[in-house]
Amino acid sequence: MSTSLPHILVVEDEEHLAIGIKFNLEAEGLRVTAVGDGQTALETVGREDPPVDLVVLDLMLPGMSGYAVCEALRERGHALPVVMLTARTLVEDRIRGFDAGADVYLQKPFDLDELLSIVRSLLARRGRGVRAAAVGEPGGRGSRYRFGDAEVNFDTFEARLRDQPVRLTNLEMKLLRYFVEHEGSVVSREELLTKVWGLARPPATRTVDTFVFNLRQAFEADPSKPVHFLSVRGTGYRFVGDRSPERAGTAAAAEPC
Repeated sequence: MSTSLPHILVVEDEEHLAIGIKFNLEAEGLRVTAVGDGQTALETVGREDPPVDLVVLDLMLPGMSGYAVCEALRERGHALPVVMLTARTLVEDRIRGFDAGADVYLQKPFDLDELLSIVRSLLARRGRGVRAAAVGEPGGRGSRYRFGDAEVNFDTFEARLRDQPVRLTNLEMKLLRYFVEHEGSVVSREELLTKVWGLARPPATRTVDTFVFNLRQAFEADPSKPVHFLSVRGTGYRFVGDRSPERAGTAAAAEPC
């Protein structure tokens, strides 16, 4: 019966912290395995019985950093959620964590209730799957989403444009998924920094613009005249996947660059 419980892997070399996290996650009714280094973490995820559903990953680990562990998980095709724990506070560190494949970047010392809430939310999202089929192209299935000449699989982190593979970083994929899930809506830079980058107090930065530029370069036929990733002057961006005449009319208020 216990094997049906969500399985959480805690990767933390500070024993007292690992014990505390494990105890509280188990009190939530979750199955928890705790390890103290990155190599053991990768071996644990690689085993199929019981499968790991989510990883709580410390950044500073002996021998292999949390960045390297997260990158290795993504390179091996593991799309499970990763919560990265770290005492580092710079925006650059957060961006590097997201680029490595982290879903949430939680700063130490963190509030235990916040960690538990994040774990519950990520497990629920994993259970629901991505809403792409509900909000995207009528032909979409499951976590596959089509727009223009592109197709994206959010489960496998794969993207193709006219049947050619498109290489995206994990953060670019996460940003694309957020756009897809909010298709047609105007989203501000502050919202994206909060929801995608996980910044509680978004700084004044051009980071979002840089990443949107990268998505345009990857998917737009003419990046200087985008039809999918539209700028909204003074606010942020609007993603338009369906370029039918009806939807094109709703995008008319958006600035193309």
